[in-house]
Amino acid sequence: MISIDDLKYFLGINDASQDNFLRKIIDMSTARINNMCRRRMNYSRIYEIISGRNEQIIHLANYPVDKVESVMYREETGTFSKDLFGGKPLSDNLFLEQETGKVILLNGFMLPAGNSNIRIKYFAGYIENAEDPVNELPADLKYAAMLMSAETFLKSFRKAGDEFFTKRIGLSKLDIHRKEESIETIYSFTYRDEDYRSIIEKYISDKI
Repeated sequence: MISIDDLKYFLGINDASQDNFLRKIIDMSTARINNMCRRRMNYSRIYEIISGRNEQIIHLANYPVDKVESVMYREETGTFSKDLFGGKPLSDNLFLEQETGKVILLNGFMLPAGNSNIRIKYFAGYIENAEDPVNELPADLKYAAMLMSAETFLKSFRKAGDEFFTKRIGLSKLDIHRKEESIETIYSFTYRDEDYRSIIEKYISDKI
């Protein structure tokens, strides 16, 4: 969802010594945002399996949708080997509402009834520099991913020196006590939790 170069710039890191750890943090933050929003937010190819009910309208679980590549179905005990449109172009036989993931089948096509018998392959989610503007990563969502990743890094104790403690995101109170006739210094830290939900609330799916 965000690039390692952007995260390193945000953190003020100029070398590659932490790159592997930062990539893992980005993956963790992306997964966390996906869970919070109850849909796949990062742009990816998705295979979604649903149960047909002889309907013409499909509400895909993940959006915004870039494109639908195939709608396949299977018999009761078979594999997903049958093309719903019999090889005819998808563009002629379905209407896609990209922003919401709503698909309307045209020309009399319907989803055959069955349990977990339909597999839809499509591309959905957000990415920077997207070919289609509908998939362009919104600035507020990028900020949430950046802040979440930075907080994880700065609270991970990867930087253990005293001079790094005050740079940790979420620090709301820092008490420093120095004992007389001693070089001993006692630090006391109080952190707040970042409110990511308020940033990404409008992206949370209400689909069940």
